[in-house]
Amino acid sequence: MTRIATAIALGVAVVAAVWWLPAAYFNLLILAVASLGLLELAGIFLPDRVERGASVVAGVAVSAALLFGDGFNFALLVLPAAFFALSLVFMRRTPELPGVAERLGIASLGILYVGVSFSFWGPLRELSFGMELVLLALAPACLCDTFAYVAGKTMGRHKFAPRVSPNKTMEGFFGALAGSLAGVFLVRWLLLPHITWQFAAAFAVLIWIVSPFGDLVESMLKRSAGVKDSGNLIPGHGGVLDRLDALIFTGPAAYIFARYVFGA
Repeated sequence: MTRIATAIALGVAVVAAVWWLPAAYFNLLILAVASLGLLELAGIFLPDRVERGASVVAGVAVSAALLFGDGFNFALLVLPAAFFALSLVFMRRTPELPGVAERLGIASLGILYVGVSFSFWGPLRELSFGMELVLLALAPACLCDTFAYVAGKTMGRHKFAPRVSPNKTMEGFFGALAGSLAGVFLVRWLLLPHITWQFAAAFAVLIWIVSPFGDLVESMLKRSAGVKDSGNLIPGHGGVLDRLDALIFTGPAAYIFARYVFGA
């Protein structure tokens, strides 16, 4: 019951933020959520608090450059600068060289995985019909998870990715396609009636692919570290990353499709 209540409350809050927050405040919200995700990821893999803090700061800097900087070129300048500074911190802090490359790799992964990828929700909202496009991407991503769960529970027989997520099934994966189609065409009917059904269907297939696999990527990272949840911030759901997993790659995929295919 707690899980359901939390999911409903989060859903209402997210839709309200997308629709009513000014762009700067929406981007600030994205930055805050990315910061929490970076903190959780670093907490899983980096035991040293200084290395952990430097990893979070580097990821936040790149995220802020993407959300508030003057275009993508500025973020591309901040990215190597953040990595350089991060490398110096790890060089100074490490007591011995074995293992430092792995820890630095994890910190760099956080920059790209959360700092860059998740932050694309900000640029997506700034496109023409940006609020509608954000909802067009959010609705199928959320319904993918719901439909996959129902289909997997009722019809699931064949394992989909047993080493990464033993409970996921092929039936659930194809149930997610139904959820993605339902979410896209619902938002199209309500908010974007001018887009063609071909674009809507192609967009639904794109979200169907990146959303479930985003979930699997986060599961892979957690299982590699031997943890079940990334945190316990969200009652009934675990950590921020546990709720972001399906959205991390959905944001950039939706941005690329909306801008370069749809021409938003």
